[in-house]
Amino acid sequence: MTSYVARAVPWTRVALAAGLVVVLMELVRWNPWVLWPLEGTAVGLLAGATAWCFDETSAAVVDSAPRGLAWRTMARSPGALLLLVTWTAVVLHAGAQTMFGHRDEIWLQGVAACLAGAAYTGWRRSLGEASPGLRFATAVVPATTAWALLRPLGHHVSAFPYATTTPAGWEHSTLAWAALAGAALVVLGLVLADARWWRLRLVQL
Repeated sequence: MTSYVARAVPWTRVALAAGLVVVLMELVRWNPWVLWPLEGTAVGLLAGATAWCFDETSAAVVDSAPRGLAWRTMARSPGALLLLVTWTAVVLHAGAQTMFGHRDEIWLQGVAACLAGAAYTGWRRSLGEASPGLRFATAVVPATTAWALLRPLGHHVSAFPYATTTPAGWEHSTLAWAALAGAALVVLGLVLADARWWRLRLVQL
C-alpha cells in the first residue's frame, strides 16, 4: 500500500494547499478584523485539496482492478489526514483571541470541509467519474471566498461568522457545519460499503 500511496496521492498539490492554508491563517492571525475573509478561503481550500486526494486519473484501468473503491479511498486518506493535521495546528497556533473566542467552532469548519470534499469525490468516483475533485475544487474555493467576503444572508445564514456575529449566529453556524460533517460521514460510509442502491446518477450536461 505504501508504494500506491506515494504514487496515487497528489502530494505536491496537497503540500502546496497545506502551505497556503498556513499562510492564509497566519495573515488572519496578524489582523483578524480586516483579513477574516481569508479564513473562508482557507476552509474552501481544505475542501478542494481533500477532494483532489481521491481523484483517479487512471480510472479506466483501476476501476476494473480487484481492489475496490474502499481500499483505494483508505489508501489515499493520508493526504487528507495531512490537511486535517495542518488545519488543527494552525487553529491552535492562532489562539482563541484571534478566533474571536470561537476556536473550536472554527476548527469544526475545516473538519466539515474536508469531510465534504472526501464525500463528494467518493460519491462521484463510485459512479465512475475519474477526476471529480478537480472540478469540485475549482468551484468551492472561489465560492467560499466570495461567501466570506460578501456574507450574503448574514443575518440568517452565517457560514463564516465574524466578530460582530451574534452568539445565536455562531450557534446556528456551528449546527450547520456539524450537520454537513454528519451528512458527509453518512455518504462516505455508503460509498465505502459499495451500496449501489443509494446512488443518484446526475444528468450529464
